[in-house]
Amino acid sequence: MTSKKDLLAMLIARTGLVRIVSRTHDAVWHDLRVLAYHRVLPRQDVNRFPYDIELVSAWEDEFDWQVGHLAKHYAVITPSELARLADAGKPPPRNAAMITFDDGYRDNHDIAFPILRRHGVAATMFVTTGYLDQPDLYWFDKLSYAIKASQVGQLTLPDGTALALGDDLPARQRACETALRSLKSVSDQLRRDSVSNWLAQLGVATPWVNGSVHCSMSWAEVKALADNGMEIGSHSVTHPVLSTVADDLELRREIFDSKLAIEAHTKRPVTALAYPVGGPKAYNDRVIQMVREAGYRYAFTYTSGLNRPQAMNPFAIKRLAVERYTSRDRFSAMLAAPPMFV
Repeated sequence: MTSKKDLLAMLIARTGLVRIVSRTHDAVWHDLRVLAYHRVLPRQDVNRFPYDIELVSAWEDEFDWQVGHLAKHYAVITPSELARLADAGKPPPRNAAMITFDDGYRDNHDIAFPILRRHGVAATMFVTTGYLDQPDLYWFDKLSYAIKASQVGQLTLPDGTALALGDDLPARQRACETALRSLKSVSDQLRRDSVSNWLAQLGVATPWVNGSVHCSMSWAEVKALADNGMEIGSHSVTHPVLSTVADDLELRREIFDSKLAIEAHTKRPVTALAYPVGGPKAYNDRVIQMVREAGYRYAFTYTSGLNRPQAMNPFAIKRLAVERYTSRDRFSAMLAAPPMFV
């Protein structure tokens, strides 16, 4: 069923109102739009996808169109450029936009990067440094794969609730979403223990993904991105929900060590961090204070919204999530009139 917002997007996009609405919005509000992606892959059957399908932000052909649209109509900047403008006492361009990626999947290098380079646009990749150069799945993909491949019928969530896993792949995907959501509000130690216990119960061997787009990038690939105009930011070391990391030394390692590792490998300063998971409960004053101490200028959330440079909290920057089902009408209208689609 087509939603009211999709109908509004069609009206704005297909009647030629996009440019008028965009210019009017920018003249009045001067918002910074930050787009959030995770993965870009060739089109495929979502019901056969073995990992977390919700992390596929765009199919390759759609991402190509999206980047072309951004290159044509917006001034795409990076956190470092935003910092330089701020230091000079200047606001970002009125039609400023950012492209950001979370996690550090190899498809960012193999698929997204050539498209970005072809359109002459820079993006910021927030990488989870502990996974780089490792022939392994991210913990959330490992769990998703095991749930979909296992014959086990149910798991027990951290709150004691029984989770039925279902009999087909769509049901198993829904169970994955529920299981992963349940881990976002518990302590980091309980998250680790739950994942370990569930994987043991599910009894599925982790697939060999070394060299595929389903694993993380290598440090050499990260450096290649940095050497070719992309910006590299931190997404922590192991991808915990930072607010749930109780031990100060462990939290410090996640925030400080990831930054230091990126700077050592790329030979470039790290300006920004994206909070793993990134919702309102994923960070708190304690986390923000440590992010400040580590020397980051900006930190990005996964809270939907816009950023007015004159009133923006640099350690709680909002983003607009792009999903694989975001239509071209919705994409162009979301950028042209963001408040209508937040």
